[in-house]
Amino acid sequence: MAIAFNGQTSKIYVVGGLGNVLTEIDELTRSSTLIPLQNTGSQVASAQVVVNPIANAVYVTNVVGNNIAIVDGVTHAVSFIPTAASPYAMALNLATNKLYIADFDANMVTVLDTVKKTTVNIPVGIHPSAIAVNWHTNRIYVANSNSDTVSVINGSDNSVATVAVGLYPSALAVDVNHNKVYVANTQGNDLTEISGATNATSNIVVGTYPAHVAVNGTTGHVYVAFQIPGNIAVFNPSTGITTLVPAGLFENEIRIDEWRNKIYVADPTGNQLVVIDGATNATTTVAGAGTYLWRIAVNPMTNEVYAANLTSNDATVFTGAPGKLSTSLLEFLGK
Repeated sequence: MAIAFNGQTSKIYVVGGLGNVLTEIDELTRSSTLIPLQNTGSQVASAQVVVNPIANAVYVTNVVGNNIAIVDGVTHAVSFIPTAASPYAMALNLATNKLYIADFDANMVTVLDTVKKTTVNIPVGIHPSAIAVNWHTNRIYVANSNSDTVSVINGSDNSVATVAVGLYPSALAVDVNHNKVYVANTQGNDLTEISGATNATSNIVVGTYPAHVAVNGTTGHVYVAFQIPGNIAVFNPSTGITTLVPAGLFENEIRIDEWRNKIYVADPTGNQLVVIDGATNATTTVAGAGTYLWRIAVNPMTNEVYAANLTSNDATVFTGAPGKLSTSLLEFLGK
């Protein structure tokens, strides 16, 4: 159901949607370890997994149990932090050691101090379904799907500003480099661009039922997938032009390798990985090894893509041709 990786330890983490186990996969040996999250009889519905590479910790939502499981990456010890109702989406601010959890049925965001293990609940709009962090400005953006707003949380004092967007905002992405936020309004058939400096908005028409959005902070290009399958919309903020790129049967998630300018799209219906060249918009497809390729994670250091396969209960590792790392990535890695 969800997948993430820790580049510091070369470990991949996969969680099932109705399971009570987190699977840890060693990237180098491909061996796996099962980590129980709850008692066998407990109700578990996991929606997301997030990795903290600095603390070597893994966070897993439990939508039914209304808590977050915290897994120690070394000992595999598991502890639980209560949240408000239906913790659905998470975003981690490594600069402040704060984890932000969108509690869908409570109309709240739970703020977890990952060091002190304390929480604070912040009221937001109706049915928060997506959340993202701008670590540079310490602003947290929450898409409230049933109030057609985005809540902007100031991470310094937890104050909230409300920004009106389009109909049924269901996904968002933050461009840290350009201090912009892009919101996919599924029933409004458009994107809302929010200025991180002023919260001013503008609308971008992209296509019917946008459901997923990602942004390449290096190029500024925005990539949008739709509930109606067939294309990815590529919006260039410099020109204001939107281009449609064929991208498989159904697009479920978008991930970007900014340093190689590659865009990866999960296509569960076609059971394949779609790769878009960010420079040319040319696409290639790679067949999945499992079935119903659902979620993906990208490792730019090894040029690999990890996929969670929803119905075959396994994960696929896509290994690309080694590419030359850019100067910016080498500096990021401290080499």
